[in-house]
Amino acid sequence: MKHEAFIKILNKELVPALGCTDPIGVAFAAAYAKKYAKGELQSITAELSANIIKNAAAVCIPKTEGKCGVALALALGALGGDSDKGLEVLSDITKENVKQAEACIEKGLIQTTVSENAKKLFMKINMKSKDTEVLVTVEDNYLDITSIIVNGEIIFCKEHKNHVAENEISYDMLSLESILEFAETAPICKLDIIEQAIKTNMHIATEGFSKDYGVAIGKNIKALVETGIMSEDLANVAMMWTAAATDARMAGCDFPVISNTGSGNQGLASTIPVISIAKKLNTDYEKMVRAVTISSLVTIYIKEKLGTLSPVCGAVIAGVGTSCGVVYLLDGKKENMEFALQNTLGDITGMLCDGAKAGCALKVATCTNTGVMSALMAMKNIRIQGTDGIVGNGEMQTIDNFIKIATDGMHKMDRVILDIILKKEDMDVSIRQNN
Repeated sequence: MKHEAFIKILNKELVPALGCTDPIGVAFAAAYAKKYAKGELQSITAELSANIIKNAAAVCIPKTEGKCGVALALALGALGGDSDKGLEVLSDITKENVKQAEACIEKGLIQTTVSENAKKLFMKINMKSKDTEVLVTVEDNYLDITSIIVNGEIIFCKEHKNHVAENEISYDMLSLESILEFAETAPICKLDIIEQAIKTNMHIATEGFSKDYGVAIGKNIKALVETGIMSEDLANVAMMWTAAATDARMAGCDFPVISNTGSGNQGLASTIPVISIAKKLNTDYEKMVRAVTISSLVTIYIKEKLGTLSPVCGAVIAGVGTSCGVVYLLDGKKENMEFALQNTLGDITGMLCDGAKAGCALKVATCTNTGVMSALMAMKNIRIQGTDGIVGNGEMQTIDNFIKIATDGMHKMDRVILDIILKKEDMDVSIRQNN
């Protein structure tokens, strides 16, 4: 029964996504609203949480030849998106859709405001067409529609409940001990989502080496390794593969990824380091799958406590997952994983998320490096002590301290970062005019 619960968690949290999940989430909400809007589109007004705008403003959108912007995501979702495809909502858009979307923006039909709602992930889309006015609200999860209002009539309203319903999944059982036990004992045939993640995420990583995507961090690390300036050790191998995948994704590559807890970069950064190190060590396939399972579940374990969006870079959490997955590859035990967790969070907890963009590849490389080094130190029984800084005595205290910093300690950070972003001269005008 416990195996089934873990598998449900994996299948819920590891899902395909095309493009950065914030602009894609915006496009999904607009596409969903368009299902109810009859007649020619007249306007879209989007009220979005600061986190959404921060992460959607500067990252390239797939199938647009490197274009970006919140307004473009909204328009594309409305004009060519398919909400039935979830986070792959823009998989079928055409060049003509892009032209139409840009025309709508030029006409001033798309406007965005920063929401005052306290939720980190909040979207309210007001779409007007010739014959209809539709209001769609999304909260807490990119695909979680909580209300639909058409011409003033409530079509759907989801009740918010604090308790776990019978058909919902409880994450309370997650811990390093339970994750390790599941990963070691689950039939490999039940871990098909992990196998899919390995294949899908390594595919985009390979593509990331093929040309200068974004700032080409992965490709350039690889070149430095090949020329002998950097060694071909475990950390550098993991960094170059993971950064290459992130380079491609942030540049709007048309290849999908398997995301983790709503984040494509977390999906990449919690799988590719472990996969690349397993290959470097000539680890057998089954052990690699189990190691990736550990990394993915540890990432879910911490992210579920933190919440969907945060001022802290998601690569930090994936770095913890990586450290535990690498410990498993090196035949470590639960105690070593705990040490690796403490080392990772004791090192990179303060890394900020200043929006999705090409430079995320460098942050992913940094967190990957820390995750690998933390694992190597943990295998020598070296750890940051519970008396030091934000690190606590054991996994729970350390995670709780991390969460406290990311919430209580940094609750104003998103607004500060968003203010910096919106004051840039080349930022999306449709946002600036509403602030």
